[in-house]
Amino acid sequence: MIRRGTEKMKRVTRLVSTVVLAATVAMPLAASAADRSVKVLGWGAKSGPLKSFGVNSEAALRSAIAQINAAGGVKLGDGSSAPLEVISYEDSACKKDQNIAILRKTTSTTDAIVGMGATCSGSCQAMFGVLQKKVGDSSDSGVQMPILSDTCIRPGLAKISEWAFRNVPNEVAMYDKLFAWLRSENPDVKTFSGGTETDQGHSFITHTAIIVQAAVRHGFEWVGPSVPELGPKVKQGMKELQAAAKTQHWLMGDTNYSVQARKIKKQNPDMILVSSHPFSACGFLKEMKRQKVKPKLLVGLTSSASQETLNGCMSAAEGLIIPTGFAPITPEAVSANEIVSEAGGFLDLHSAAAWENAYLVKAAVEKAGISANSDTVAEDRRKFRDALASISESAGLIGPVTRDGATGEASKPYVYVQVVNGEWKVIHDPR
Repeated sequence: MIRRGTEKMKRVTRLVSTVVLAATVAMPLAASAADRSVKVLGWGAKSGPLKSFGVNSEAALRSAIAQINAAGGVKLGDGSSAPLEVISYEDSACKKDQNIAILRKTTSTTDAIVGMGATCSGSCQAMFGVLQKKVGDSSDSGVQMPILSDTCIRPGLAKISEWAFRNVPNEVAMYDKLFAWLRSENPDVKTFSGGTETDQGHSFITHTAIIVQAAVRHGFEWVGPSVPELGPKVKQGMKELQAAAKTQHWLMGDTNYSVQARKIKKQNPDMILVSSHPFSACGFLKEMKRQKVKPKLLVGLTSSASQETLNGCMSAAEGLIIPTGFAPITPEAVSANEIVSEAGGFLDLHSAAAWENAYLVKAAVEKAGISANSDTVAEDRRKFRDALASISESAGLIGPVTRDGATGEASKPYVYVQVVNGEWKVIHDPR
């Protein structure tokens, strides 16, 4: 009896020892799994005249990721859950070299699986240029890092590299439809002129290659400086327009717009285009008001459909019409707008895209089945890129966003807003 009891005790002891040993070995593994996170790193202009764009995109990105994590985070390839983590949001200041430096540093020194930025189109163009052009091309030593942008809006930039993706509206389509609608709604408006800031690629190129041509296409007559080459096609007469109208353009940092406003006033257009970002747009609008320039229609740049414009020149901007990819017109948009406002930012067509991008990252991570381990970063980045390229539709704040995996570009819903009694009001919803 004693021997049997002794043998039984030995077996129990061995079993307990085995369980304790297994638990001891498992503890670091469990801790390691619990400590994992899916890391992203963002950057944008947080200084200079466009600093509000980076500040708002950061507030939107961090707020959306906080919502995702509060709901359980993201599913990894092994079935476990992990939080998304913004390991940093850098100030790229809309400087090309600085954007490239941040990209290279992020790729080589962090575990981030995606870079989220940047603000200016010129910076994105330069940054995308150092990425590997075609995925898997062993002869191309370019940077292999997925980039998902929310703000740089110049058409076609994502075609530069298969590692580049953008969630931005199509301005060619937006302004084409806008002027078609304005033509039908305002038959008494016949002529137009306007100006733009020449030191910002987005505003200068959009004005001289897209907006003016769209107005011409829909029957409005240009009464600015003579440009015989000007026509209805995108970029038609662009270079000639840039040269001929340079005296009624300005720089982003200008503080005096009297000459430009006076020139346009003499042309007496029915409609005036103010293709500029909020700071200089407000400067020009205030000068027009001072000179008592009162066009029948005012049309602005997409990037100026923001709270910053109202903060800078609410009264002078009264009546300004702009197409935009964001307005608080759905329950999701209203909720996101409130959350980001509480975080110290505000949503517009750019920062709203940063919010949407957080959820696009979640979808791509879960489709890719990544491991989020420090020794699988390169593999996870490639898996994530491939998954992102395969997503053809996602939920946007005001409607579905379709994506072209071949070009990395998005097609987004949009509305037309106008400053009415000091607030942005939706005046037409073409969705």
